[in-house]
Amino acid sequence: MRPQRTEAIILHTFPARERDKLVVFLTPDHGKVKGYAYGARSMRTRFGASLEPLAKVRIGYVERENDEVVRIESVDLIRSLFPAQQNLAASVAASYLAETVDTFAQSGDPAELIYRLLDRTTEALLAGASPLHVVAYAEVWTLRLAGILPSLRNCNVCDEPLGRPLRFDAHAHGFVCPNCAPVDAQVIANDVAAALDAIMRTPVGEIAASEIAADVLFEVRSLAAFFRRNFLGHELKSYEILSGVLRA
Repeated sequence: MRPQRTEAIILHTFPARERDKLVVFLTPDHGKVKGYAYGARSMRTRFGASLEPLAKVRIGYVERENDEVVRIESVDLIRSLFPAQQNLAASVAASYLAETVDTFAQSGDPAELIYRLLDRTTEALLAGASPLHVVAYAEVWTLRLAGILPSLRNCNVCDEPLGRPLRFDAHAHGFVCPNCAPVDAQVIANDVAAALDAIMRTPVGEIAASEIAADVLFEVRSLAAFFRRNFLGHELKSYEILSGVLRA
């Protein structure tokens, strides 16, 4: 058995047996990990509220060779999501972030960058940032880290530099130059292209404090959703729920 102790962010928990929980958590060094927290559903659990989704914790667990599920020994709470959960949009956004990361993070692979992304976007929600700004930022950067987001600088067909306005070709699955653009290519509004550029070079806190208009961010989200669906073959379960809450 190999004992581990590391910082982690809880993604999901599921009931297991009568008194236990199956916990999915993200670590910087070991990626996504699944583990049993024995007795976590009992009235006197030693884990307390530390296994709530998107809680940042210090977790100790034992990993057995050839066993895909570890045994969780200890969990110390570093940061709770509870304050953000008092706001409906922030609470639904947090669930969506957890589902997004759970979908794209890999088990057993170092995940420092996506861990940092989840950590900082969660902090932004706790600081009262606009959930729409935070979610759009997280969606674009998740695609970037997964290698799915096409270049915003070079044509996806001929690799020539892209100018403005950006043109999106669904058949080429990316942005194309005027010479490669078909007649039905979608012209991306300059303010949407500018928002994408800003997201790629600006920390989430600054994006959250920016004056990017809501309709621009919804367009950014639509583009991100196209690339994600094209890659996954389906949409995330909480996407439509979150979209409805944000528009309301």
